Amino acid sequence: MKIGILQTGIAPIELVDEYGSYSQMFIQLLHNDKKDFSYEIFEACDGEFPESCYECDGWIVTGSKHGAYEKLPWIYTLSYLIVEINKSKLPLLGVCFGHQIIAHALGGSVEKSDKGWGVGFDTYRIDNKTSYMGHLSETVMLNVMHQDQVVNLPKDATLYASSSFCTNAGFYINDHVLTIQAHPEFKVSFNKELLTLRSTTVIPNESSQPALEDLDNNSDKVESKIFSRVIRDFFLKSV
Repeated sequence: MKIGILQTGIAPIELVDEYGSYSQMFIQLLHNDKKDFSYEIFEACDGEFPESCYECDGWIVTGSKHGAYEKLPWIYTLSYLIVEINKSKLPLLGVCFGHQIIAHALGGSVEKSDKGWGVGFDTYRIDNKTSYMGHLSETVMLNVMHQDQVVNLPKDATLYASSSFCTNAGFYINDHVLTIQAHPEFKVSFNKELLTLRSTTVIPNESSQPALEDLDNNSDKVESKIFSRVIRDFFLKSV
């Protein structure tokens, strides 16, 4: 199965040598010995897009520093492509910004949250599980790094993940769209180093310092591997 990765953000250059790009993080997350997937990466934030949504069998939209509501040419192009992928019923996964831009493109809404930054970990309540989520428990803890939130879901979307900090943290549309606000592709060590970098310029200390302590104390509880199985099963059910 060929998955197209629409890379909408650039990982900090200080961390790329050790952790790779955001696209490479997804490839590593989904890797197993069966080698079910091949990949093509599109630098969407640089204006690189497929000519057709049918160039790949499924799609991933990565995280980004940008907001879904920003009036940038590549965001308009990406939104149009998301609409086309949705119409095609090809599987589409969105993570963080990807979660937000899919919601925005399909009729939902996204805003900068008055709750401030969500950093470190968040624990989501899981409801309305669909077929490929059968092994998830009632909660899942994942890495987070976001300020924007989805405030209104698209039509026909089913909410399956929520927390006290982020109400609309994950939704699906039928069997072909899946989103999550968190970053299952992040390693805890990457999240910690990213937060350390951004705490000097972007994220206030009152948010970053408790989160850094939380990352130190609870790193063994993150459930990226569990959620990676959700993503794999989501794509493979369409084969």
